[in-house]
Formats: sequence, C-alpha cells, structure tokens
Amino acid sequence: MKSRIRSLASDTMIYGIFTIVGRFVTFMLTPLYTNYLTVKEVGDITYLFSIIAFLNIIFSFGLDSAFFRFFKNDDTEHNKKVFTHAYIGIASLSLLFTTIIIIFSKPVSGSLIDMKDGYMLIILGALIPFFDALMTIPYSLLRMTRKARRFSLTRFVLIIVAVGLNVLFIVFFNWGPKGAFLAQVLANLAGVFIFFPEIIKNIKFKFDRSLLGDMLRFGIPTVPAMISGMILQVADRPILKILTTSHEVGMYSVNYRLGIPMMLLVAVFEYAWKPFYLSRYHDTDAKQLFARILTYFTVVCGLFFLITALFMEFIVRIPFIGGRFINPVYWSGMGIIPIILAGYYFNGVFNNFAAGFHIEKKTKYLPYAVGAGALTNIVLNFITIPIYGLWGAAWAVFFAYLVAAVTLYVFTRRIYVVKYEWLRLAKIWVLTTLIYFATNYFNRGFSLKWKFLIDFAALIFFSILLFVFNVFTKGEIARIKGILKLQK
Repeated sequence: MKSRIRSLASDTMIYGIFTIVGRFVTFMLTPLYTNYLTVKEVGDITYLFSIIAFLNIIFSFGLDSAFFRFFKNDDTEHNKKVFTHAYIGIASLSLLFTTIIIIFSKPVSGSLIDMKDGYMLIILGALIPFFDALMTIPYSLLRMTRKARRFSLTRFVLIIVAVGLNVLFIVFFNWGPKGAFLAQVLANLAGVFIFFPEIIKNIKFKFDRSLLGDMLRFGIPTVPAMISGMILQVADRPILKILTTSHEVGMYSVNYRLGIPMMLLVAVFEYAWKPFYLSRYHDTDAKQLFARILTYFTVVCGLFFLITALFMEFIVRIPFIGGRFINPVYWSGMGIIPIILAGYYFNGVFNNFAAGFHIEKKTKYLPYAVGAGALTNIVLNFITIPIYGLWGAAWAVFFAYLVAAVTLYVFTRRIYVVKYEWLRLAKIWVLTTLIYFATNYFNRGFSLKWKFLIDFAALIFFSILLFVFNVFTKGEIARIKGILKLQK
C-alpha cells in the first residue's frame, strides 16, 4: 500500500505541475486588478467572466464530449470524420450565438453592467468563448492522442500571453476593464493560430448525417450536467450581482480567489486520482487503500486550511506592483476565506467518492449529486445574500459542495461500498476547527509579529495533536520516524 500511495503522490506531481503553475500565474491577475482597477470594475469583470463560463458550455453543445466517445485509436480516417463534424458543429453554433450577442450588444450591456461603453465589453466578452470554442476539439485531439506535453505547454503559453497582455493594457496603457477582456481575446486568437495547421490537417469535408446525429444524441444530454457543474462553481457571482452591487461582487470575488491553495490541491489531486483508482481497483485491498487515501488527503487539506486561513493576513500585506499584494480596501472581506477553503475541501471529498461510480460504470448518478449541489447553491444564494451579503454567498458555496459530497456518498453506499475511516476523519475535522478558532481567539490584541509566531506555533501544535489523538496508526508513526532517521 505504501508504494502505491507513493505512486499516487508521484502522479500528482507529474499531472499537476502545469495546472499549479498555470493557475497560479492566472491568480496573479487578482492583485494586479485590485491595485489598478476599482472594486466595481473588478466586480463587473468577474460577473461577465462567470457568464462566459456558461457560454463555453453552450457553444460546445456537448460535441466535445461526443468527440471523446466516438474517437477510435486505430482508425485515422474515422477520427478525421469525427474531428470534422465536432469542429464544424461547434464553430457554426458558436459563430451563430456570437453574432447574435454582438448585434444586440448595446441593449445587453444596459441590462448587465452599468459602465460607459459597456457594449464594448459585451462584444469582447462574446469573442472570448468563440475563439475558445475553436480550440476545444484540437485540445481534445491532443488528449486522445496522448500528447500531454504539447497540450500542457500550449495552455501554459496562452496563459502567459494573456497575463502579459493584461499587464501591458492595464498597467502601461491604462485601458481598465477593456484591457482585461482584450488581452484574453488576443490570447485565445493566438491559440487558434497555433492550432490552425492541426485543424487543416484533420478537417475532411464530407458530411455524414448519421454520424453527426449520433454525436448530437450522445453530446446534448451531457449539457445539463455540465451546466449544473458550472452553477455549482460560479452561480454565486451572477446572483450576488443581481441582488447587490458590482462593488460587493468585486469584494467577494477577490477574497474567494485567495482560497487558491486549497483549490490547487484539490485540482492536482483530481488529475492523478482517476488514473490511480482505475488502475488499482482490482487489487484485493483496493477499498481499504481508497479509504486510507481520503484520510491522508484530509490531513493535507487540514494543513493547507490552517496555513492559508492563518497566514493570509500576512500575505495580503506583501508589497506588489501598484501597492500591496491585495489592496487594503478588500481586507474587510477576508473572513470568507476559511469558508471557501472548507468548500473546496468537500469538492475534493466529492472527487474521492466519485471513484466507485467510474469503477462500476454507473456515472449516471454523478449528475444527480452535482445537480443537488447546484440547486443548493442557487436556493441558498437567494435566501442568504439579501441578509448577509457576500458572507451569504460564501456559505452557499460551502453547503453546495457539502450537499454534493453527501448526496454522492448516499449513492455510493449502494454502488461501491468503501468503509471510510470516519473516526480518524472526524478527529482531523475537529482538531483543524479547534486550532483555527483558538488561534484567532488568542491572536486578539497582538502585533503582527506576535501573531505570526502564534500562528506558526499553532501549526506545530496541530501536527502534535494528530499523533496525540491517534489520527495516525502505530505502523504509520513508525514509518514516519524511520523516514526522519534516514534524513538525519
């Protein structure tokens, strides 16, 4: 078991390196925006990008999922037909929707954002998912042909281009929100040019009505599940904009993004988790192994939670281009960060529970759990935001991920029973919560220097308590001592 868990950790490093670096580079736009844009402008940008996330799903129309389903590793001619129908289908639909949005950009902008020349943001915002859609199938082809390095490098290069153009347009040209959207449009357009030879190579102009019909019949039913997943992730921002103001959205979105350490941990784990359990489920002790991994995952998340929640106060004060890492005007909303961190953790638990459904090939249950979380998110946002503002939105996200995880666990009790180590998990949850609240209580009235020392001591104390309360077994403790001796 030890070697296999080490294998999972190794896979996590391999699959996650570009994800970590890419998302972190993108995250660096957050301090840039807080120092060079107003809170309202940040709110409007966040709001429009949350709508773009839904447009990406609509523009693909499920044909990206159909491409994976109908692709055959040993049939080049067939794959060109599948590529052609998926690509032209997505390109045609996205061009139609983009044209409609551009034509009605002025009335649309009036109903969405209160900003001078807002229609320009709507036009640029429509072009972002359009060019994104033109790259969807080429990216999918790289994945299916196992060109992971090119896939990752291309995505990473485009991220660098987008971030670099953001700096140029916002810091040096002072173009404000328009610069942020134009940067992403140009980065996506560059991606289309990069893929152009691949697109030409795989396009085969021969219409096959039967194939297209089969692909649509497979792909369209996947769209509601994808929309539910997106609602679970970003519905809070549009609803917050509807019920409050762009200023509130800006405050919320910046502090939400400060939960990036837990988000990255969960994302990286997800990359490695699926191939790991699909290659290990035949092992005689597979279920015990999966349970143990959830325990270890929870320990790591507990550490990430405490490090992020306790030390973010110091991170936001670090000098940065234009001022501090995060402009002081946003600091009053930092209280939502622990809530967001906990929500991300339960998203990771959801991914762990999902293993059984893939193993048993009963993934039809997954949309029900995601849908339950999405519905929870919508309902709680409309109930709590009018009362608690951005705090209500944060709690809605937390409970949405929790409900999705619990719902999936209920299903997994009938599909693929794993005896999770609930006592050990409960100990980790309780210890993490107590350390967090106790540290915040004792920190009151102290200077930043003393707060830092208290926070650091709290992390050490948390680690000690994990052993005191037998969160780790004697065998695990012995192995840890052995590793420490070897290092000495």
